[in-house]
Amino acid sequence: MICRPHTYLGTLTTLSVMATLCVVALLCAPATAAEQDLGSVLSGTADDFRKAERNVPINLPNDHAAHPDYRSEWWYLTGQVRDQQGREYGLQWTLFRQGIEPGERAANPWRIPQFWLAQVAVTDLATGRHLSDERLSRQGPGLAGASHGRYWLRDWALASSGAELFPARLTLAAKPFDLALSVTSHKPVILQGDRGFSEKSEGNASFYYSYTRLGLSGTLLLDGQMRQVSGEGWFDHEWSSSVLADWQEGWDWFSLQLDDGRELMLFRLRSKAGSQQRDRRYGIVIDKTGDSHLIAPDAITLTPGKRWKSPDGHHYPVQWQIHSGELQLTVTARQNDQAMHGRFAYWEGAVLVSGDATGRGYLEMTGY
Repeated sequence: MICRPHTYLGTLTTLSVMATLCVVALLCAPATAAEQDLGSVLSGTADDFRKAERNVPINLPNDHAAHPDYRSEWWYLTGQVRDQQGREYGLQWTLFRQGIEPGERAANPWRIPQFWLAQVAVTDLATGRHLSDERLSRQGPGLAGASHGRYWLRDWALASSGAELFPARLTLAAKPFDLALSVTSHKPVILQGDRGFSEKSEGNASFYYSYTRLGLSGTLLLDGQMRQVSGEGWFDHEWSSSVLADWQEGWDWFSLQLDDGRELMLFRLRSKAGSQQRDRRYGIVIDKTGDSHLIAPDAITLTPGKRWKSPDGHHYPVQWQIHSGELQLTVTARQNDQAMHGRFAYWEGAVLVSGDATGRGYLEMTGY
């Protein structure tokens, strides 16, 4: 792609500094250049965009689609699967939308002020490889989007079978692998926080919901070999114009599927060194039937243990001790190297759970 950011951005009005920097980084920085931390892209002010407000209801299935009046949005699917030979894999597909102006109206479709990034990864746990790929696009005339049951960037797509989000089909052909998965949901949707309003700090919040127990089945084409795979996954959808406050540096996020049929989601928004503000914590438990209850923040302790240094110099904790309500758990990365090395720097990987309960899940870390 020929990069002329000032030519294009000059045709748009009321650009915030943060949005401009984000778009320039997305369009111009090669994947091997210095990476932006994912948390830094989602921080800062966005005065021209709507902000998430309490008591605004989430309306499904309509809200599965994009929300271009909010600055940032992502659809996120992770899981762990096994092939017929017993080999195991971690899977990640994420579709990001970033706006530089609210809305989608433009006389020229190439000037729609929305940009999209799709990232995929497979962790081959048998060989220790972490394989990833990404694609970037303006919204343009049908190049990327999220509407009418389809969530796509060119031919990488999650496509629903009906009016509801699931069942759906995920298909993509990446550089290191091809993936074709049928996705079904075993439990009803969970509205995070206060009926879908997820407060991150005073004045900063998102709209947020999850499907916490998905069935995954299909094919993984890897190293020229077609592998039949099946397992379980997790889906998140979140949109916001202001996620992190200026005194927050990043987050640690856990989506854990326990073998007894429960799910546990926890996250910690970390305060910068020297800040007088406390870390913000959130936790929720979903029982076997799909009912859920929140965990009091003061009942959550997330203690990092052993760290791994990535090739680009980030020090990520790859083992954690968790005290959450009545549960004492150890969460351990299934392999250390599961860092994403595209235009955003973050760690996203498969984990195992031991202690008072056993299970598996995914861990995301930013700001290290």
